[in-house]
Amino acid sequence: MMRLCAILFLAAAGWAVPLSAEVFSLWPFSSGDGGGSLEDALKPSRLWSEKVVVDGHSLELGVSLVQNPLDVCYKNLRKLYPDARFAANSNSLLVEIKRKNGIRRRLYLLAIEGIYPTIEFTMDLPAEKLKPSHWPADFPLPPGSKPIAVMEFPKRNAVYGAFSSEFGISQTLPSVAAALKNAGWNSITNEHKDAFNGTGEVLMKQNPPSLIIIGFSPTKNGGCIGTIYKRRNQ
Repeated sequence: MMRLCAILFLAAAGWAVPLSAEVFSLWPFSSGDGGGSLEDALKPSRLWSEKVVVDGHSLELGVSLVQNPLDVCYKNLRKLYPDARFAANSNSLLVEIKRKNGIRRRLYLLAIEGIYPTIEFTMDLPAEKLKPSHWPADFPLPPGSKPIAVMEFPKRNAVYGAFSSEFGISQTLPSVAAALKNAGWNSITNEHKDAFNGTGEVLMKQNPPSLIIIGFSPTKNGGCIGTIYKRRNQ
């Protein structure tokens, strides 16, 4: 379950609007300088780490448990890193800390009621802005859309992609869902049929056994951000 949470919060990047959304992602943005010790601020207990490939760069995703509740984590991090970039809501906190060597430490904290006070995801990103070197051939890209990022999970036969669309969710979601259904995927949730409330979709395929999760969030210009997460069952 914990590993699934790690994947889903990454896959939900397109559902996020900083300071008001339900989840955020590890994707890069600019930030100020920071210093201090994350261990002192959070005292995390490491669960596991795994290799990921983000836009062609081999990186590492770490997952830990933090005993402090989210508000205490926020206060401690603010105190240690006053110039870091923060985005928060009622159950999640996204922080990016710029190191002296240019490396950007991306930190995502998630509170899940009834499971544990706080779950921590971390990733060190290179100084340069990452750009997708390729877009997965089996991920539909609607007309007028541009790739934002691609993340691969080699250990779990999974890949995630985010893109921006000039059109709203009511147009983009049905377009992507139709393309996937034409490629042999079966819709489980059928949200694409709801022009007013649909924001995502879960689809499955039996040969080979695979799962796709798509999600969308609106942008200020009337378009949307879309995400596609695909996992092939072993």
